[in-house]
Formats: sequence, structure tokens, C-alpha cells
Amino acid sequence: MTENEPKAPESQVAFIPTILEWQKSYGRSCEGNDQKAVRIFRDYESKEKVRRLQAELQLIKDDKVRENVLEEVVGKKRMQKYQSYSGWAKLMLLWIVAK
Repeated sequence: MTENEPKAPESQVAFIPTILEWQKSYGRSCEGNDQKAVRIFRDYESKEKVRRLQAELQLIKDDKVRENVLEEVVGKKRMQKYQSYSGWAKLMLLWIVAK
């Protein structure tokens, strides 16, 4: 398999529980303002939970999460707004570490 070939679905992650929790608790309450939602999450959740969120975002950034999972948890609107799930994840990772 070359670097540019799509990964087989069985080698991809099928569950992103921290992002699901973030979406339910913060993403929806901030009405689509993901930058605000991720900063609130960072400020109020434990460091361990923030690290788990970062790890799951890294998986998305690296295209290691199944498309159907991304559609269900992250949503097609975000994919369209940020041109890709990977692009969304990159911004989220930047927003987490920004002051």
C-alpha cells in the first residue's frame, strides 16, 4: 500500500468517544462556534480528557477514522465548512493550544 492509497476500513478507528462527548456537551451549546467550544472544553475539563480529545483529533487529521463515524459524530456541515474533516481537526488542535 502506498502512502496516498486510502486505508482499508478495518484499519480505521470506528469510535471517537471524547469527540462525541465534546459535541454533545460543548459543540451544540456553542451553536457551531467550534473555536469557543474547544476553548471552554480545554478550560473546564481535566488535562487527561483534553489529551484524549487531542489524540482523537490527531486520528481524524491523519485520516484514520471511518468516514461514516465522522459523518455521524462530527457532521457533514463541519466537513463542508472546513473543506475536510482533516482540516477541521487541524484547526481544533490549533485552537486547543492557543492562549
